[in-house]
Amino acid sequence: MIVLRFFDVLLRAAAITIWISWLALLLAAVVGSVVGLGRTARWRPIRIVAVAYAEIFRSIPTLVQLFFVYYGITFIFALDLSPFTAATIALALEASALMSEVVRAGLQSVPRGQTEAALSSGMRMWQVQCYVIWPQAIRVMIPPAVGVYVSTIKASSLASVIGYVELTRAGLLIRESQRGGMLILVAVAAIYVIINYGISLVGAGLERRFRFVH
Repeated sequence: MIVLRFFDVLLRAAAITIWISWLALLLAAVVGSVVGLGRTARWRPIRIVAVAYAEIFRSIPTLVQLFFVYYGITFIFALDLSPFTAATIALALEASALMSEVVRAGLQSVPRGQTEAALSSGMRMWQVQCYVIWPQAIRVMIPPAVGVYVSTIKASSLASVIGYVELTRAGLLIRESQRGGMLILVAVAAIYVIINYGISLVGAGLERRFRFVH
């Protein structure tokens, strides 16, 4: 059976998919947090820049961003980007825009009165952020953040168009070389389901844990 013969190849490709998606999400978490904070800033120019960043990269299709990073940036700045680097950057751009909305919603879910009460008790703003706002905001952020990661996993399949061999690309190469028909694609789809379901279970566990943390 073709799936069993190439099962180890599909597993390695799945690991590559998870790796590039996780790396993109780490970058997105950092950038998205900064942009999300910017969207809640009191200084209007910062809010405008943050909103513009989020709206631009959230609105452009992933495929267009992949082409722009791989071909556009390479041409404009005379850089030699590998498909891995280009795919990571493109996925991180889109995911960071989505994460900024998650962070904004999480921060704004904390009642303003708690911030005012903490400041009036003598706490500094950084202490309020660390000990009052973020611990509560993270509980709100976890479910949508899991959704962002799942969407990033699925979007990583588009990296195949710039020559990066991840799970989808590996499945297509096996199908073309072995004439595997639809069976190999069903196996690829099943692996995606298992990965994303596992992520959902981890996210649900984190959500339950933070729900009872005081």
